[in-house]
Amino acid sequence: MPSIGRRSACVALAALALLLRPGGAQAQPAPSPSPTPSPSPESSKVDVGAYVDTYYLYDTNKTDPALRSYDVRHNAFTLSAADVSVAKTPTATSRVGFAADVFFGDAADLTSAAEPASGGKEIYKNVKQAYLSLLTGKVQWDAGKFVSPIGAEVIESQNNWNYSRSILFGYAIPFYHAGVRATYTVNPKATLSAMLVNGWTNVTENNDDKTVAVGLTLKPTASWTWVANYMVGKEAPQDAPVRDVRNLFDTTLTWTATPKLSLMANGDYGSEGPTKWWGIAAYVKYQAVPAWAVAARYEYVDDSQGGFMSIDGRAQSFTLTSDHLIAGGLRARLEYKLDHVDRDFFHKSDGSLVANQPTFTVGLVYAFAGKI
Repeated sequence: MPSIGRRSACVALAALALLLRPGGAQAQPAPSPSPTPSPSPESSKVDVGAYVDTYYLYDTNKTDPALRSYDVRHNAFTLSAADVSVAKTPTATSRVGFAADVFFGDAADLTSAAEPASGGKEIYKNVKQAYLSLLTGKVQWDAGKFVSPIGAEVIESQNNWNYSRSILFGYAIPFYHAGVRATYTVNPKATLSAMLVNGWTNVTENNDDKTVAVGLTLKPTASWTWVANYMVGKEAPQDAPVRDVRNLFDTTLTWTATPKLSLMANGDYGSEGPTKWWGIAAYVKYQAVPAWAVAARYEYVDDSQGGFMSIDGRAQSFTLTSDHLIAGGLRARLEYKLDHVDRDFFHKSDGSLVANQPTFTVGLVYAFAGKI
């Protein structure tokens, strides 16, 4: 019987081929020939960007916090990330594009910490993503390393509602992938996607199987957005004694209720053999004035069946963030976060364990974006 990797690869390639089928579901008459348009000045522009992210965190347990993605150091002024990016989006008049991000700091090391090969951690850790793009009709193809489209949050803190990341972001879903993906824009309200990749957070392949993912984005109105992603594949090393199939379903719903009030909900469910994990996160953001906003996040995660998320229990987390745009691209965020696990889980400086982890954080981010 063929392996799940070969079956998954065939399914993925068939799905990608369907995206390119001329005319979609209904045959359309061939259009009349028309002159090839000349590339516009904007089509040859390259987007450039950079940011620096630094923070100070104080954990009342007086030790480095746990269950965090990038805010991981207690009582220290810390460079989280310094990032430079370039990108050219393919268009109908300039069909080839690319994207490349390089970054340094704690974020680079922590993002690649799960890379299966020790050499791969050093080779790829400073390349957040690097891929080539090709637009064919309504389908954009990307090949290379790219950050994961799964989840409600992203690596760049300034693009999230809170400064810290959720437990779900850091422990329930992948950070990045290496492979090929296709994105089909059905219309302005619907987008389909498919990926064939090495696996979860690995450029270096660790087995003979490939991982498949499909996604759907719906934007029925200007105020509502719904995203759903499903990923399946074997992630354990080839020589592991047990190599179960890993499944992940992720969904995010965002509602801009008013120009000042936005709400968001994120949910994840994963399984690998008998191990299962799931969680939900709810967000609210109020933009009081253009230069100041307040955001809150609550999440509940259940990792009691096997400890996939390293909790081996149930956890809750509450985050309150005050977001201040100081000047230009300089942003300051003041944040209080309380994590709770249903057992004594967090270390204190005296070596004891407690169920709660309160932290206070000041984050400073400067971001720049332009075109050349």
